[in-house]
Amino acid sequence: MKELVDNIKSSIDIIVSIKLEEELQKYLPEKDNPNSATKYETLLQKEEEALRQHISVEHQLKIQCEKFAEKLDVLEGQKIMLINEIVS
Repeated sequence: MKELVDNIKSSIDIIVSIKLEEELQKYLPEKDNPNSATKYETLLQKEEEALRQHISVEHQLKIQCEKFAEKLDVLEGQKIMLINEIVS
């Protein structure tokens, strides 16, 4: 009789452990799932590409601003020359 009770207790412990593990897997991140790793890698690659694109646009804007600043300096110089011509 004691063996039967021990077997039932052991079976219940195993079932509870399995159910607990199943419930925990619902809430824990999927570390060993290859699909999950692939998804994270794909997302990371997309974010890296977006970052590279942002940096590229930032550099293009910086170059364009430098060109406009140079053009502004030239126009300021021409303005001063024209003002001096008008005054004299």
